[in-house]
Amino acid sequence: MKKCILLLFIFLHCADLFSQTGNTGSIRGLVLDKQSQFPIYGATVTVVGTTPVLGAMSDENGRFRIENVPVGRINVEVKLTGYDPSFYSNLLLNSGKDLELNVFLTESVNQLAAVEIVGNDNKAETINKMASVSSRSFSIDEAMRYSGTLQDPARMAQNYAGVSNASDDRNDIIIRGNSPTGVLWRMEGIDIPSPNHFATVGTTGGPISILNINNLANSDFATSAFSADYGNALSGVFDLRLRSGNQDKREYMAQMGFNGLEFGAEGPFKKGGSATYVVNGRYSFLDIANSLGVNFGTGNAIPEYQDLTFKVDLPTKKAGKFSFFGMGGSSFIDFRGEDSEENNLYSNNRENQQFTSTTGVVGMSHTFFFNEKTQGKAVFGVSTGGTEGFTDTLDVNGNAYRYFGIYQRQNKMSGHYYLNSKRNARNTIKGGVMYDHFFFDIEDSLLYAGNRYFKQSDFEGDAGLLQGYLLWQNRPADKVTINSGIHLQHFLLNNSTSVEPRVGARYAVKPGHSLNVGFGLHSQLQPIPTYFSREELNDGTVVANNKSLDFNRSAHAVIGYDIQLSEFLRVKSEVYYQYLYGIAVDRQPSDFSMLNTGADFTFPNNANLVNDGTGYNYGVELTVERFLDKGFYFLLTTSVFQSKYEGSDGVERNTAFNGNYVVNLLAGKEFKITDNSVLTLDTKLTYAGGRRFTPIDLEASRAAGEQVLISDQAFQEQYPAYARWDFKVGYRVNHKKFAQSFAFDVRNVTNRQNIFLESYNNRTRDIETTYQIGLFPVFLYTVYF
Repeated sequence: MKKCILLLFIFLHCADLFSQTGNTGSIRGLVLDKQSQFPIYGATVTVVGTTPVLGAMSDENGRFRIENVPVGRINVEVKLTGYDPSFYSNLLLNSGKDLELNVFLTESVNQLAAVEIVGNDNKAETINKMASVSSRSFSIDEAMRYSGTLQDPARMAQNYAGVSNASDDRNDIIIRGNSPTGVLWRMEGIDIPSPNHFATVGTTGGPISILNINNLANSDFATSAFSADYGNALSGVFDLRLRSGNQDKREYMAQMGFNGLEFGAEGPFKKGGSATYVVNGRYSFLDIANSLGVNFGTGNAIPEYQDLTFKVDLPTKKAGKFSFFGMGGSSFIDFRGEDSEENNLYSNNRENQQFTSTTGVVGMSHTFFFNEKTQGKAVFGVSTGGTEGFTDTLDVNGNAYRYFGIYQRQNKMSGHYYLNSKRNARNTIKGGVMYDHFFFDIEDSLLYAGNRYFKQSDFEGDAGLLQGYLLWQNRPADKVTINSGIHLQHFLLNNSTSVEPRVGARYAVKPGHSLNVGFGLHSQLQPIPTYFSREELNDGTVVANNKSLDFNRSAHAVIGYDIQLSEFLRVKSEVYYQYLYGIAVDRQPSDFSMLNTGADFTFPNNANLVNDGTGYNYGVELTVERFLDKGFYFLLTTSVFQSKYEGSDGVERNTAFNGNYVVNLLAGKEFKITDNSVLTLDTKLTYAGGRRFTPIDLEASRAAGEQVLISDQAFQEQYPAYARWDFKVGYRVNHKKFAQSFAFDVRNVTNRQNIFLESYNNRTRDIETTYQIGLFPVFLYTVYF
């Protein structure tokens, strides 16, 4: 591996020596009014620091294009009288691919003072204009730069304050002590199932992301008190946007790495036309390597997966803009007990497991402006998410017998329509309605008492979730923005209803200083399989009482202070409190709570639940961030928090996700080797509280022949602190008509053994320890042309 990396670096450097100097690229994009989303005509877009000055003016469609711009990091300024100017620093321009820059300008409330305002370079500002607090945007450039992210938005979000990972093998994220199931995934305006390979119905994470970073536009991530246009979530929101294809020319990319072998294409359907496409497909690299006789240490358990992401834009002159989009993937893996190593995160040598999953979303949207201030948008989509698999237990002689089988499928039809009206510079109103109709087919079977099978779930049917919202943004002055709204939800399966008022505000105390506050009520459905769980009691009675379960609910309160110390240095702090109520817990006294589930492939089969549980999370967060400038950047985030819950036994305990603290330090440096090449270094250090666990009663486990937990001590113990160091080195070269880059990303450089869990092994009649992933190298080669 080391020789291959060295040879590739030599190849890229030699290619750079023979490349021409003075390579250039192009910038294209849109200039839009942030409140109305209407294209802005006549905005001046300038590349700062060029001689002669390079720039362009946005046309009647808001489009602009600047050509013959020297490649590398560039700064862009956008101005128009009557609007606050915007400044974008250190954007990456390559020779093989146009730089797409979509600009959102805010109309100045005080028109007379508009020309006095200095351009803002707040890279963390959200795309959603209604966000007030605990939200930020993330860029594709960041996802490409940060070490340890595997080009995965969920793993990248783990760098932010208040966010941590549940385990190294999956990308589930814990936000402020909440279960990973509290996260909402939205794409192009509709809510989607978990966008991950090997995902299961009801979960939000998985081992490998289906999301293709090469297809994503800049998107938003919220961690608390999110605005009223988001529903059915308790902890956080990923609001994903797919980028549009290049309208001016066709471009291609190829990529090879540990994540897969990928090819992408984009451009206009015909030269000079306005209709565009962008499509990327990926196939498991490990599967390809295995077919060629090369094994990377996975044995016979080769993860097979493939995915495809696309978007087609069809603008018209009078009927608005039509878009078609889609994302889908399938995955398969077969674990054989005889091939498994001891203490493997995914399998063990006492079981055979086979697992198949499919996830897909296709949709269309129509955007229409009734006038320059009022926009309507309709989005329709269908999605599917499902799993099928089994587990065979191996006896001491290696003989297999079926222990568990599962088939779960959730199909969904979704619709979302909203109207957005900018009444004037001070007031914007947005209202919408969403409807999701679910079709369920859920069935599983578990070997019970060693001699018969019992169906824990057995249901086929449908149900609907209706949501509506109304928001009002009021800007009484340039320094004050107030976002208020209400969200309503109604679940047709059992007629549960939730009414959720929300409000947020931002006050610019003085230049570079802002105070942000937010409060809101939020609710979420139970994980879908939970509604249809069946359980057999000791007396043989079968209970299935979950279908009437209400929403899990919470109240969020956040206050934050943001200081822009300089153009590139920002300090942000937040204090929050979240109260959770109406949480699903056992009807009979026990320690169980739905707040502790969601960080695995399946959910507990508790079938006699009621909404009587409670919980709370509170904490303080600090972010110190230096945006990329002069080749250097860093991000320091610190979170100290408490996360507690009460089950039906009335005892207050730590939640499973109460790590108490998380500290992340990420830093990177870009070194300009020649006019055409750059060496990049990035590193990340994470130190966090260990996972909570329930201790094992060893003597009782030996007597029972299976693991027995000390339930009255649920989640009261904690593994040693989690620590990990990641390091990434990259090299990119620009040529006249194409660009190429290489990166080598090493996760857990020190090969530290972080404990994942302890479990009882009935073969050894002792407790064994399973560790998180150790040293894990990942390579990536990309070419744009």
